[in-house]
Amino acid sequence: MLRNLVSRLFKGGSQLSSIEKAILNCVRGKLDGKLLTLWDSQVQAINKVQRLPEGVETNFYRMHKGRPSFPEEFAFPNKTEELLLAKVQVGMPSMKEALNAKVWCASGFLFSIEYAGSVSYFEETAGMEPPSDIQMSCELTAYLASA
Repeated sequence: MLRNLVSRLFKGGSQLSSIEKAILNCVRGKLDGKLLTLWDSQVQAINKVQRLPEGVETNFYRMHKGRPSFPEEFAFPNKTEELLLAKVQVGMPSMKEALNAKVWCASGFLFSIEYAGSVSYFEETAGMEPPSDIQMSCELTAYLASA
């Protein structure tokens, strides 16, 4: 019961949301070769997603036997403890304000998306049928190949 309460408070789950997938795919589009393979392996292995209140941050985990797992074969060569990998700007023609997202890695693993702006409206819009006209731009701010 306590686990369910904590999970609901932090909006935990195992599925990436539509906007999270779109942001991660935007970053993915900037990668190639072995880094792309490692990225795909890490994203596919995410089995716990923790969303902080007010949508300010989303953390990604690869859990094994109830504990975070860091399979070395999936790790990026750049194992900087906290690495701002990319800045992604999400916009819509109908909105004046853009959503700014920072994608972070920790010790060689994709770890989080940090938002500046309200993610709620963009989240709902990204999941609409038919899909809304969301525009994204991505700037890599670090190299995953080396420190």
